[in-house]
Amino acid sequence: MSNNPGKNQEVTQNPAQNNKPKVVLIGDTSLNSPHFGCQLVGQTFREQFSRCGLDLIASLPFDYEHFPVIPEALEQADLVVINGEGSIHHGRYHELVKLASSYPAALVNCVYQENPVWPELKDFIYISTRESLSANEIRAQGVQCEVVPDVLFASSLLNSFVCQGAVNDVGITDNAQKITYRLGPFKLRLRPGQSPKQKTVADYLKFLCQHKRLCIGRFHAAIAASVLKIPLSTWDSNTWKMRGLMQDMGVSHLHFSDRKAAIDAIPLAFDPKIEAFTQQARRKIESMFDALTVIAQHNAAKRTIENNSGARK
Repeated sequence: MSNNPGKNQEVTQNPAQNNKPKVVLIGDTSLNSPHFGCQLVGQTFREQFSRCGLDLIASLPFDYEHFPVIPEALEQADLVVINGEGSIHHGRYHELVKLASSYPAALVNCVYQENPVWPELKDFIYISTRESLSANEIRAQGVQCEVVPDVLFASSLLNSFVCQGAVNDVGITDNAQKITYRLGPFKLRLRPGQSPKQKTVADYLKFLCQHKRLCIGRFHAAIAASVLKIPLSTWDSNTWKMRGLMQDMGVSHLHFSDRKAAIDAIPLAFDPKIEAFTQQARRKIESMFDALTVIAQHNAAKRTIENNSGARK
């Protein structure tokens, strides 16, 4: 998934004042990407914040430093929630991790792979990764970390989507990594397969549903196929996120190192282990947001006491 700055990024902010704990979301990739997964993940964060009674005062892209309103929002937040997604790997986005040293912060929904030792990790109040491989990487630094499946599993839109019936046998998605093709002295680097960037979320979900079986190179597409109960195989992406997901779902035998091997091994039937995992995933995601709410409530109460104490002096 690309997190490059877009031309039309914007900040969404709710200036309304109320007694709800205030949260800021950083890493809302739905603001600058047509990727179906980014759109549904952003929607799910908003749904869960609303369910928990949290006031989302600002929702920001990764390059939040371009917006002058941000310092004020961060200072007002009872909790800064960083949606790591597939971005924190190989030393990228250290600036997000550094925020934990200045604000009450939680790092959630992330991959974490082959980063330097970052002492700021210990400053987070709460950390969760989307799969066990990333969690083990963080725990190796002596930092507590939970495993909570990607929030896409809890998307109401995804879970309510109804497939109309498959008309094709095999569908193949693209992958974050390009494939090199040689034409004589020339080289072409392409991403063959269906792109996750569509005009609407429904367009991509319809593509998945049009096929009886899927070969998938995209993390969020694998989750969507799992929720939609479409048989699937997967292959390696730009991080270990796909391998970690399939391992956690108990279907490592359906994950492969390359596209060709995955195509050759697409199953005919949907594995019941995946269905069981998707049901558990929704409960774990809601429990994570419940835990974030308790943290935000505690910080909000503490802030109120401090403000009242200051007013009396």
